[in-house]
Amino acid sequence: MQKSMKNKKCYYIIMEYMEGGTLAQKIKEKQLNEQEAAIIMKQILEGVNYLHDRSIIHRDLKPENIMLTGANVKIADFGLSFRFSSTEGNFHKLLNKKCGTIIYMAPEQFTEKYYSKQVDAWSCGIILYMLLNGGTHPFYNQEDTKYDFIQKILNPTIEIPFNISPLAKDLFFKLINVNPIDRYNVSQALMHPWITRKFHEKIPLTYQQQLDQFLKEQQIQQQFKLLFFLQYLKRNSPRTQIFQDSVKELEQENSNNQQNRTSASPTQNKFKILQINNKHKNQFHTAPRIESQGKFLDFSLTQKTNFKKSMENILVFEKDKSEKSQNCSARSLKQKSTQMINKYFIPTSFQESFCGSNKNKINLKPHKRLLPPLKNK
Repeated sequence: MQKSMKNKKCYYIIMEYMEGGTLAQKIKEKQLNEQEAAIIMKQILEGVNYLHDRSIIHRDLKPENIMLTGANVKIADFGLSFRFSSTEGNFHKLLNKKCGTIIYMAPEQFTEKYYSKQVDAWSCGIILYMLLNGGTHPFYNQEDTKYDFIQKILNPTIEIPFNISPLAKDLFFKLINVNPIDRYNVSQALMHPWITRKFHEKIPLTYQQQLDQFLKEQQIQQQFKLLFFLQYLKRNSPRTQIFQDSVKELEQENSNNQQNRTSASPTQNKFKILQINNKHKNQFHTAPRIESQGKFLDFSLTQKTNFKKSMENILVFEKDKSEKSQNCSARSLKQKSTQMINKYFIPTSFQESFCGSNKNKINLKPHKRLLPPLKNK
């Protein structure tokens, strides 16, 4: 309204002339392409966003209330609009009443729940579909009753024409989501690539999608923190340190053994192997000693064989040693062998009992048994 006048009989209201008529008339006259529909839809969203920034809900957005003048779009008919504020006492009482044109009302208005400015976003979604589809409504048919129409909105099944682009479909479905939390608000719709015509940009997420993404990121961060904490415990716990120390000791012992094996000569390795074999044989095949009248020890056949084998091993070792030094003759080798036989083959108890020490020598004399004298017959 630009100006108002009155006389004795009438009131005169002077308003702007909109030569383009309403949006409903334009849709019936001409099939709009997506470029033209995006230009008109962007202006509608900018006007509704201007109202929402000033805490005003229109509650009756429809093509009949959108006026055209040249290339400009203007929103009209604010008879059902409401300025909301949380300080007002009747805020909840007014925002749960049914008001507006039923085929453009949001689902939360049918169920008489408390609603907010998201009801205008639903109406913009219906207008977007009508712009792209020649003025046909996505849910309403002329044969439908009020109950049938409400059931269609609460359980929406929509057939999208093939000529509508995927970005336009995405914007439409995000504007008419039944759950207000999952629905785009007007400011988010203005950032959509189909409205901005910047198709390389990312599609804005709804509040519910942003919340889900935030929770997933928090969950991933918590999992990473838990993994780092477990790794810290694994590295710094005393049990793992003891285990690591024992593993290091074993590795060091194995390396030392390998070095010894490589550094030792073949004769030394052969002698060590013979010593280990003799120990095992003496542990499992030795027979007990049997005392014979307390004078000397009698050895079993197994002991004698073990002594012979050990003697042979010792002779092999001495022979290798002598060959290596090349200072021993055959005669000295024979003398040493006899000495080793006397030393190792004859037991110490036998030497002590019969040979004795140097101080107490015992003269062994043959024992002669005297026969008794013969009797004379």
